[in-house]
Amino acid sequence: MIQALTSLEAVYVASGVVLFVFAGFTFFDRTNSSRVGTALFWALLGVTFALGGVLPAWATGTIVVSMALVDGLGLVKHGHHEETSRQQQVRTADRFGWRIFVPVLMIPAITYASSALPWGTGVSADRVVFVSLGYASVAAAIVAWALTRARPIQLVHEGRRLADAIGSVVILPQLLASLGVLFTAAGVGKAIAKAVGAVIPTTSPLAVAFACCLTIAAFTFVMGNSFAAFPVIMAGLGIPLLVQQFHVDAAAVGLILLTGASCGTLCTPMAANFNTVPAALFEMRDPYGVIKFQAPFAAAMFAVHVFLLWVLVPTK
Repeated sequence: MIQALTSLEAVYVASGVVLFVFAGFTFFDRTNSSRVGTALFWALLGVTFALGGVLPAWATGTIVVSMALVDGLGLVKHGHHEETSRQQQVRTADRFGWRIFVPVLMIPAITYASSALPWGTGVSADRVVFVSLGYASVAAAIVAWALTRARPIQLVHEGRRLADAIGSVVILPQLLASLGVLFTAAGVGKAIAKAVGAVIPTTSPLAVAFACCLTIAAFTFVMGNSFAAFPVIMAGLGIPLLVQQFHVDAAAVGLILLTGASCGTLCTPMAANFNTVPAALFEMRDPYGVIKFQAPFAAAMFAVHVFLLWVLVPTK
C-alpha cells in the first residue's frame, strides 16, 4: 500500500483527477464562451496524466495531437472568475501578515526534507523529487485552507482560475522536454558539432567555451527548456570538444552548460512557465516585460559562464 502511494504513478493519477475536476467545472461554466473546447482540452490532458502509464504510445500521441488541434482552433479560452477587490485583498493581507507565506514555503521545505530521507536502494531520484513535491503541494493546500478558513470548494475554484490564466501553454514544458530526447536520438547534436567545427577553431579553449555556451543558450532560446537543450549540446559539443579533447571534468562541464542554458531561458517567450505565464498572472501591460527586465542579467550571466568554462581547461 505504502509502495503504491509513494509511486510516481500515484502522483500522476492524482494530477489527472484534478484536471478532470477542472474540466467538469469548466464544462458547466456559462461565462466561458468556449466551455466545451476548454473542458475537452483539460480532460484530454487529465487522461495523459491519469492513464499515461497504461495507454499505448500511439494513443498518447493521438491525444497530444488532439490537444494541439483544439488549441490551434482557438477553442481553449477562460471564463469569468470573480475575484475580491483590491481593497479586500489588502485587508486580507494585513490580517494574515507573514503567515500567508507558510503554505508557499512549505512546498520547497517538505520536498527537500522528504528527499533527504532514506528511500532505500533502487529508488530513482525522479520518483523521490516528484512524489515529495506532489504530497508537499497537498499539505500546503490543506494548511492554506485551514489558515484562511475558506470553503473547500474554493481550492478548486482558485486552481481552475490559475489553470485558465496559464491556458494551453501549461503543456509546453513537457512537450519541449520530450523534443530534446527526440533530437538527441536523431543525432542533432552531432550535426551541430559538425557545423560549429566548421566555423570556429576547435583547438582554441576560449573559442570552444564561447561556442558551447552560445549554442546551448541559443538552443534553449528556441526550445524554451534547458533540459531539452542540454542532452543535445552536451553530447554534441561538451563531451567531444571539452571533456575528450581538453580533459575538462565532465561533471563541471555539465553543470556550467546546464546553468548557462538559462541565459536563453531568461530571454525567450518559449519558456512559458518562466516568462509569459507570470506576465499573464500579474496582468502586465507588456507581455514581454519579464523578458526585457531579465535580458541584461542574462547577458552578464553568459559572459561569466564563458569565463568559467574557459578557466576549467587545464593549462599545459
